[in-house]
Amino acid sequence: MKAFLQLFRPQEFRRLFKNEDTRFIMLVGFKVSGISLGISLFIYYFLFQVIRLNYAFFDAQGFPVQDESLFFDYIMKEAMDNLPILFAFHIFLFFIGTYVGWLILRPFRVIGEYCEHVIENPNAIYKIDEFSNYKLLTRFSEFFFEFLREARRKGEIASNSIPPQYSRIHKPLIDWIFLLHFGILLIIISICSSVFIIDNSSILFHDMTDLATKTLPDSVAVRKFITNQLFVLDELVFMTITLTSIFYIFLGLHLYGQVSGAAFGIFSTMRSFMKGNYFSRVHLVGYAYIRDYTRKLNKYLDHLENNLVKDKPKG
Repeated sequence: MKAFLQLFRPQEFRRLFKNEDTRFIMLVGFKVSGISLGISLFIYYFLFQVIRLNYAFFDAQGFPVQDESLFFDYIMKEAMDNLPILFAFHIFLFFIGTYVGWLILRPFRVIGEYCEHVIENPNAIYKIDEFSNYKLLTRFSEFFFEFLREARRKGEIASNSIPPQYSRIHKPLIDWIFLLHFGILLIIISICSSVFIIDNSSILFHDMTDLATKTLPDSVAVRKFITNQLFVLDELVFMTITLTSIFYIFLGLHLYGQVSGAAFGIFSTMRSFMKGNYFSRVHLVGYAYIRDYTRKLNKYLDHLENNLVKDKPKG
């Protein structure tokens, strides 16, 4: 968390939009907050149309035409007062989203920073967080860097046997643990967003029914009107939850797809290097936000290839 907060220090703020990785982090923030804001605006537009229809009903029941502004002011006053809270909530969601983006890139950042440091300090220990994402990459990279540290201690690097659980992997695997952790976080975000939208919608409906009770005659038509408002509110709640859930599920899958291929590419390079293919390097296409970290890994592999005695590379 401390490293994440450093991104927003004044001296670091300029680079937020210059580096590919920080641009990716900011873009994730916009996506997380943008989904909620987009759904909010859609729901509020829908509500505005309902309010217009309600005014037609009020007018038909004898609500003074000259008090049209009073009608809208009364119903929308509290909702308008909540606008600052609406924008503050979505700014908060933006920062939560940037934290999500930072978490997504963290395993790659740890590898890059370690490779940059270990060239000068051969005894540096590669440490991973217990709750790191991409278990395939993080667990194998721990095994890989320990292998390289031992090779540097001996002054030579030789091919090594790969544990069976890694040797049979030939395509990106679905990281269910990552999806679970990431899914829980998005569920929390979607619940907060839904509750916020539903709460504001309920205020509008409450104010409409309250105004109807105070200004319209007590009749069967008015009572049915008030009852049907609750039905519309239930439909609105269902629509809000459904839209929020669907969009955040697609966002989770989209973000996972943006890095899962890169994680497998780095894993494949490490595995190939351990097998004796010392010319293997990470070459990712379409992952600009990870490229800076893979350059550091490639630089470390170049250093090992140039300075250690090796077995003859396999053809």
